[in-house]
Amino acid sequence: MKADLLVVGGGIAGLVAANAVAATGGRVIVLEAGADERYPCNSRIATGVLNVAHSDPHSDPALLRRAIDADTEGHASAALADALATTAARSMRWLRAEGARIIKVPIHGRPRYMLAPPRALSAGLDWKGRGPDVLLATLGHNLAGRGGTLMRGTRARRLLMQDGCAIGVAAEQGGRPVEIMAHAVLLADGGFQANADLVRRFISHACDRLTQRSAGSGQGDALIMAEEAGARLTDAGSFYGHLLSCDSLTNPGLWPYPTMDTLAGAAIIIDRTGRRFIDEGLGGIAHANALARLRDPLAAIAVFDHAIWETAGRAELVPPNPQLLTAGGTLVSAPDLTVLAAKIDVPAPALAETVAAYNAAVSAGAPERLDPPRTAGRMFGESRSAGKRVEVAPVKEPPFYAVPLAAGISYTMGGIAIDEAARVISPGGAPMPGLFAAGSCTGGVEGGPLAGYIGGYLKAVSLALIAADAIGSIMRAGGVTPS
Repeated sequence: MKADLLVVGGGIAGLVAANAVAATGGRVIVLEAGADERYPCNSRIATGVLNVAHSDPHSDPALLRRAIDADTEGHASAALADALATTAARSMRWLRAEGARIIKVPIHGRPRYMLAPPRALSAGLDWKGRGPDVLLATLGHNLAGRGGTLMRGTRARRLLMQDGCAIGVAAEQGGRPVEIMAHAVLLADGGFQANADLVRRFISHACDRLTQRSAGSGQGDALIMAEEAGARLTDAGSFYGHLLSCDSLTNPGLWPYPTMDTLAGAAIIIDRTGRRFIDEGLGGIAHANALARLRDPLAAIAVFDHAIWETAGRAELVPPNPQLLTAGGTLVSAPDLTVLAAKIDVPAPALAETVAAYNAAVSAGAPERLDPPRTAGRMFGESRSAGKRVEVAPVKEPPFYAVPLAAGISYTMGGIAIDEAARVISPGGAPMPGLFAAGSCTGGVEGGPLAGYIGGYLKAVSLALIAADAIGSIMRAGGVTPS
């Protein structure tokens, strides 16, 4: 079998690139490990919000560039950040032209773009017939109409290389080996969040104590193949995820929603000793990463009072109050801190001392003097550059509550190193001829000291279009030349 472009992965990045190349007359084959017509992948079960670093993707590229830098603490590759900022508006136009229905919805008081129909605002997983599911079906239909081939039930196993150049992929289909040759190969199979060995290698030794807030299809095949072929990997120690109830490990109705981010950000986060160990103002993504790195990722508990439960507890898109209880999650309640400490099995004197010190610092207007410091967190869904902060309040109004927390891992933020043309690069920094990557299997943009997140969906679309442009140049030149 031969193609101009061979794509590994039938998620949003893979199907966007496949359609963009097929629309110019290229012969395209997409390999997808999932066998079902509605095969699981993160871009199918996603909520479908379209933004760049919490900003309108139609904004001036200079504004988007600043937002990317702010949300990643300057971690993002300058060349990649520039490419994404300048491609975002085009990506929105491309999606609409392909038949995507995009609407504006108010999320936390701000209008946001979202694929329609939107998900229900309820706990649990709701994706069938929703915007992302409809979009993938539409792109699959469009690809077939352009003469492209989507090979479901086909798992890529090894890159075929010749003199440093990618010339195809060895795969398995129905237990039988198959080889597909191509002028260009695009790796786009998502992150490695569902591969326990890779999660242990890069993120957490206790991966069995993280909630898979994902489709479970991200096995890291592309990363493994690229590394074996000599590609450079970026830092892969961060992931996009959220704080969840610890019950999400056993109750599928508690993921991907409700998330505990805003509630925990207004609460006191303690460990099993009854002491604070983290700045509550960092935000849920940073918190989830911090929990994953603990010796016991299930050691964290959010402690708060009735006032916080009735305010921050109701503030998220799918709020813990009342969705946590509706879905069967644990909310520990007590008339005082002594009883609460007994119920959550932490030392009562330590909890009382922690809350007293916290309240004193907050009341004095100096929570940053705590150890660790307590900063005012950004509003949920705001860029770090927006400057909007949540109000930090004392925990003093009974009844008192506690929610045992878990880190929910949605997709990994690091992986295959690429340049601004989405070309996979070698350890020496040179592009590997014929080899490209897009979407969550790549690194170089998100991550950094606080696991900065800029929005995985539109990032995947933009990288796919950037890759398609470069692959189109290869097609026009008649193929690639081995190094």
